[in-house]
Amino acid sequence: MTDILVIQHEETVGLGRLGLWLEAAGAHLRICRPDRGDQVPPRAGGADGLIVLGGTAAPHDDDRWPWLPDVRALQRTAVDARLPTLNICLGAQLCAAGYGVDVFRRTAPQLGVAELTLRPEAQEDRLFRGLPEHPQAVLWHQEEIAQLPAGAVHLIEGTDAPVQAFRMGDCAWSVQFHPEPDEETLAAWALGPGSLAAGRGPEEILASFARRAEDIEAHFQPVAERFVEVCRAEAASP
Repeated sequence: MTDILVIQHEETVGLGRLGLWLEAAGAHLRICRPDRGDQVPPRAGGADGLIVLGGTAAPHDDDRWPWLPDVRALQRTAVDARLPTLNICLGAQLCAAGYGVDVFRRTAPQLGVAELTLRPEAQEDRLFRGLPEHPQAVLWHQEEIAQLPAGAVHLIEGTDAPVQAFRMGDCAWSVQFHPEPDEETLAAWALGPGSLAAGRGPEEILASFARRAEDIEAHFQPVAERFVEVCRAEAASP
């Protein structure tokens, strides 16, 4: 089994469908919940891969989320160690902030399913090769990554928040979008207390996702499978 450490910041932002895809590809998922007192390990605890999930925090909300500095440090350590990493939404923002990039509060959040654009650099990328030119994915964020970290490879763009996916080194990916939510998870985000979608038509957001859920799965289940393949390959390399 391929051991993947997952940093989950809060209850309602879990692995969703992504967890099912990873397990079907042969991954063992080890969940770390710092919000429940788990310690963020400094070097991923010997795992073959790392996933850092999203959350409602901003990437420098260290006072309210005191484990965030440890996560940012772990992400940089993972890049240096060639540990395969997938950072999602807040995870991507934390990675960018850890490299000194400004992450700012948008005037209006991005919510719902959006069409993104695969950049030429993604055609040979180990994770994103094979994606269609315009994949669809869920956006659910109010912070925006201002620009790429130094040395990063820009892989996916689109919308008025163009940094949608980038890679640091050979095998550390960050995505601003969400490949993982199922209908239940998205409903919790859209209809829950204090939702970003309040007053923004949450029912239409959910209906749009239901119409496109199969396409999103077809786009990103293979990405999850390739991530497990990368974890295996890097673990086997000398």
